Amino acid sequence: MGKKYSAREDVVFTDLDDGSAVLLHLETKFYFSLNETGCFLWKLIEKEGGAEEEDMVKSLCEAFEVEPNRAAGDIKEFISDLREQGLIK
Repeated sequence: MGKKYSAREDVVFTDLDDGSAVLLHLETKFYFSLNETGCFLWKLIEKEGGAEEEDMVKSLCEAFEVEPNRAAGDIKEFISDLREQGLIK
């Protein structure tokens, strides 16, 4: 079983009409913007039970027709950024 990530309860997600989204960290009061890809990945993370890194790579490859190595690298960077900001557990 791989690494599993889930959204913190104190983070509010808002989907915007243009395919992007924003996250509000209620504890810090900081907003974070997500592009379409980040929005897609966040929706996987916030599902009940969270998301495993391998499943995220597979889903990203299917949805955006990207190579697995590129998807894995992008997801690692995305997860690192989310972790640094305290948005996931």
